[in-house]
Amino acid sequence: MNGIKCKICSNESGNEIIIAEERLFGLGDKFEYILCSNCKCIQIRDIPADMNRYYPQDYYAFEEPRFPSKLNRFNFCLKRSLINHYMGNPDITGFLLSFIYPHPFPWIRKREIGFDSRILDIGTGTGRKLLSLQRSGFRDLTGIDPYITEDRIYKNGLRVLKKEISETDGKYDFITMHHSFEHMPDPANVINHLSRLLHQEGVAVIRIPVADCFAWHKYREFWVGLDAPRHFFLHTPKSMEILVKGTDLFIDEIVFDSGAHQFIMSDKYTRGLTLFAPDDFFSKKDIRKLEKEAKILNMKKQGDTACFYLKKIKEQNK
Repeated sequence: MNGIKCKICSNESGNEIIIAEERLFGLGDKFEYILCSNCKCIQIRDIPADMNRYYPQDYYAFEEPRFPSKLNRFNFCLKRSLINHYMGNPDITGFLLSFIYPHPFPWIRKREIGFDSRILDIGTGTGRKLLSLQRSGFRDLTGIDPYITEDRIYKNGLRVLKKEISETDGKYDFITMHHSFEHMPDPANVINHLSRLLHQEGVAVIRIPVADCFAWHKYREFWVGLDAPRHFFLHTPKSMEILVKGTDLFIDEIVFDSGAHQFIMSDKYTRGLTLFAPDDFFSKKDIRKLEKEAKILNMKKQGDTACFYLKKIKEQNK
């Protein structure tokens, strides 16, 4: 379809209109999305005037942070040792624990940050991920989210502030966006602010659903990653490259990290169920099989979620 411009690459040729429904809560409201024939980004055509309808108080990001066990000094030391090992530091206790426990934060790469690094989480909700980091020994933690009701100051210095990225100052060693980037109406502006906030030697991690993946082609408008109308942009590696081009950032690595969720939840939607409906029509054996399929898709770069690692271009290479 001609005449419909992609908001990322400005392509107007061969773009397709997709009708997507609100399926998370089963509201059934319909929205037009544009599928760009060039960069393959899927983007909402018109953002609803009132998004509050789609972020009710029981939306998962606003839930009070809860943890299965109380953290005592002994468990804290064990958790700290485990993450210390996974960060690439010599730690015999963490090394032994790694045979039992997987990486609690697999999006943290080796030898990239330390326990004293300044960390900013954008779109943090009530700050559950930051609290998990704090329980593992990280000290300098800040979260921002414009949709929480008020600022929260937790014990040991963790701050969760009600503010936009444009209102945030300072320099950070590690900036994370855990499935919040796709909810933002101006991704190019967000990338510019990331550049402003990121320390020259820092790293930004953007974790998002990825379009043009196996699950999208299999389920189309029933793909859980669409999440209309909350997800404004469903990016691809190509559309992300376009966003960072011309900035002082570059994509250092893309790691696909999808799981069985893409199949289980999309299958629910094809059955007319909401996200919260029981999924007991999948056996444990089925789920194990789907997890294996997801790992294969990740290796083929066809998983439906990915981590994009952004770094600053070195001064001499600019």
